[in-house]
Amino acid sequence: MNLFQNPVFVTQKRLVHRAGVMVAILFSALVGLCFLSGLIAYMTGVSDFHFISNQDAGKVFYGWTLGLEILLLPIMGMGRISRVLNDDRKSGIWESNRLTPLKPSELVTGYWFGSPLREFYMGAVLAIVGLVIVLLAGLPITLWLGTQVLVLSTTLLFGLLGVLVGATAQQQGVGAVMIIGLVFAIPFSLSIPRLLINFLLPVNGLGSLFGFGGEPQSPFAGAPMLYGVAIPPIIFTLTLQFIVAVFLWRAVKRKVATPFQPPLLRWEALAFFGVQMIAQHGLIWDLWRANFPARAVTGAGFSGEDQMDILPMVQIASMVLGIALIAIISPLPERVRLEALRTGSGSLRLAFSRSALTPALLFAALGGLILLTQFLHSITSGSSAKIYLVAFGNLLNFFLIYALLLECCRLWFRRRAAGFVALGLFILCILPFILAGVFSNETIGHFSLLSPGALALSEPNSDDLNYLLFIDFAHLGVVVALFIGWVLAWKRLLAQATPVLPPVLTQVA
Repeated sequence: MNLFQNPVFVTQKRLVHRAGVMVAILFSALVGLCFLSGLIAYMTGVSDFHFISNQDAGKVFYGWTLGLEILLLPIMGMGRISRVLNDDRKSGIWESNRLTPLKPSELVTGYWFGSPLREFYMGAVLAIVGLVIVLLAGLPITLWLGTQVLVLSTTLLFGLLGVLVGATAQQQGVGAVMIIGLVFAIPFSLSIPRLLINFLLPVNGLGSLFGFGGEPQSPFAGAPMLYGVAIPPIIFTLTLQFIVAVFLWRAVKRKVATPFQPPLLRWEALAFFGVQMIAQHGLIWDLWRANFPARAVTGAGFSGEDQMDILPMVQIASMVLGIALIAIISPLPERVRLEALRTGSGSLRLAFSRSALTPALLFAALGGLILLTQFLHSITSGSSAKIYLVAFGNLLNFFLIYALLLECCRLWFRRRAAGFVALGLFILCILPFILAGVFSNETIGHFSLLSPGALALSEPNSDDLNYLLFIDFAHLGVVVALFIGWVLAWKRLLAQATPVLPPVLTQVA
């Protein structure tokens, strides 16, 4: 079906036009003309700006135009999509649309392109003004083309994310919280050049097009290196965004078709985790070239001390991504109980096959395998083997504890499970740091579930590696305790799914 024949898109377009778009278009045009007038004033000598050349002035004014375009398209566009979808879910329009003969892809496309039409109009006006600024300042047309392609790809990616948030989030403010988090993530990511978020957003690609990579400490210095192979920043960003968009597209379509099923299959979640971790470890691989902790090179925005900080961050980021995916693919206990009722099976084998324990083990194994690429040449020498064992053991404990905690809370507390999961993570991860500050004893903070791997990777020459291994074993005790509670809770739930026969029928059986 043609997009312009899609009834959802047509409805969204009418709603946008009925609310009025002329004022929004005039607003963006006036702001864009202000930037253009600033460039003209500098070039004609009317105002005394402190620019080196026309090209320098053009980059500044085009950068402001582009910044406003980014604010309108990816950020405000994503917020509008999630808000419209959330409102339609509350009013029942979303369910009515799902019952129509429209395919899930057509339903998604209608909201994806129809809801943010006003932002598209405003962005198009700013793009035209930006083109005039680029041509008037004598800047290369490739600057305009490259930046607009990156803005468009980021807009489409954020739009898909907005559809997924709007179709799944129970609270309306989730989209706004995600937008605020993304905005605040940009300054943090700029301080560490090789974080993957710099390419996904895409900070690095835009900065390289503007030529901000001249300084060694610049986050845009040089092309990204993926396991030692240089890749143009724009190509890397577009490829990474395309891969993420494919997974988001599959998740959104699955959620539309089967709203009570997890949006990702297990293999999809595992593949997504693997792709992200391979890309992130590939970006920092040339810092050690598989000889961690021996430093291979210094430069490209890093000092010697900075190199010891990024791998712990990658370790914690892999934990956060892993538990987010585990939460997505973990089934609700009631679904497993209903399946047990249909099949007549009340054994723990069904719970094992449906639970998040197997994915947690696979996430830990895959994360450990990718982390091993930083140790391949040094694993047999010095303390590298212990460092790796501590980091891998921390990953394994973290994923298993989270999976067991999530399912235990769902089995014990049901609708209040989310709050108790957050409480459990707070006790295991954050509370030790608070107690360490209260009692001025940093040793207490080492027992945080986040600490062993991060400490081993940030202080590889420390004498505390045996102590950190002991902490990993202590965390393994938490795994065992949660597993016992998990088994008992599942036995109680599955017992309710076992049909109870009358005494006569029991004797016959």
